[in-house]
Amino acid sequence: MNNQLFDDIKRLNFTAPLPSTLLAVRQRFDVPQVYDIDLETRKALEVGGLIARMKAQLAKPGASVGVGVGSRGIANIAKIARATVQVLKAHGFQPFVFPAMGSHGGATTEGQLAVLAEYGVTEAFVGCEIRATMKVKVIGQVPDGPPLYQGEESMAADHCLILSRIKPHTDFHAELESGPSKMVVIGLGKQHGAAIMHSYGGPGFKRYLEPAARIYEANTNFVGAVGIIENAYENTGEIIGLTADQVGTDIERAALIRAKRYLASIPFAKLDTLVLREIGKNISGTGMDTNVINRMMVVLEKEPGGAPDISTISVLDLTHETQGNASGLGLANSTTARLAKKIDWYFTYMNGLTSGTFGMFRMSVPVICADDHRAICAVVRGCGNPVPESTKMMFIHNTLSLEHFWVSPSLRAEVEAHPRLNIEGELPLSFGAHGAMTSPWLMKDE
Repeated sequence: MNNQLFDDIKRLNFTAPLPSTLLAVRQRFDVPQVYDIDLETRKALEVGGLIARMKAQLAKPGASVGVGVGSRGIANIAKIARATVQVLKAHGFQPFVFPAMGSHGGATTEGQLAVLAEYGVTEAFVGCEIRATMKVKVIGQVPDGPPLYQGEESMAADHCLILSRIKPHTDFHAELESGPSKMVVIGLGKQHGAAIMHSYGGPGFKRYLEPAARIYEANTNFVGAVGIIENAYENTGEIIGLTADQVGTDIERAALIRAKRYLASIPFAKLDTLVLREIGKNISGTGMDTNVINRMMVVLEKEPGGAPDISTISVLDLTHETQGNASGLGLANSTTARLAKKIDWYFTYMNGLTSGTFGMFRMSVPVICADDHRAICAVVRGCGNPVPESTKMMFIHNTLSLEHFWVSPSLRAEVEAHPRLNIEGELPLSFGAHGAMTSPWLMKDE
């Protein structure tokens, strides 16, 4: 951000009525949780049939297995990767890890290795070599659809499996969304495969994921996936095994239904303003989860109906793990100079342009304000509620963290009437001398 722009932003000095205090609220969810990562990962591989499938396909000692790890901030991903490697070694295989993440990390080998390292997936921790390349080869083509690709490092293995979170997608809604059927196309296909598939938009994913899964099953060394379903507490809810013939079938569809049931949600039908402390690729592919904020902004996909109805959104910062990738910032209405200074435009645009229509409508920059106070005032002024004392405001760390949050006193009655919510205290909404928020959380000055 150049100095002239920053000077102009500092001149934008306005205020809006804000509540002096906020209610601290805790939300409780009835969801499963995995407490023994090693045990559940072993069961996914052994009981889920992945080990048996590999031994049946190639009965030779020391067969190599490529383990694909993606770029999302999946809970316990490093532990699940390590446990997968340990189980494979125990059965006599020679595993290695490779990045399976489309265009993330700037679509470079070095960038994708850095993404893995940010999540703790290193050779020292997982106990095996990590191999990476962006080079791909064609492995088939969906009839009347896109060509399909696989990275050369995973093609060189005797077997290939992926660690894949199963969850609602942030760009489209269907029976198959985020999961192994999508990850084989995007993850194994690298940036080249991801860009081609994304060019078809949401309708393409709905139409081609299942037939693509059948082509990867038939034409490649892909043997299946360790499927991970997260719960509303940002933790691992289930770890399951899906063999290649189960990927893209009713087995994956049923897992997606459970994932949707476990998803954390905003427990209010209507909000005037939502303030997020941070967004990032480690939180969601769109920086903030569109399923949580009910704001999709994809021209070829209908907006999701129902709650929450949020008038305006302010985002105050980027996560460290997102490495300057501000994808999804266009979903917000205001942001801060602090965040703007951290944007890596190459990473952001590479990711957004690879995502096609999904990313194009979310790379726009909202109103940039000099500090937190002015960014929040901007969205309050624009929320359409002319009565300050009735403005419904919610403050969250990010769209993954919805157990603890803060709301304006105007929401007290709704909190008290909600069976999942409890008020745990009251604290000030305050800002430091330079406009940085000091409560309910502490932000650094510009």
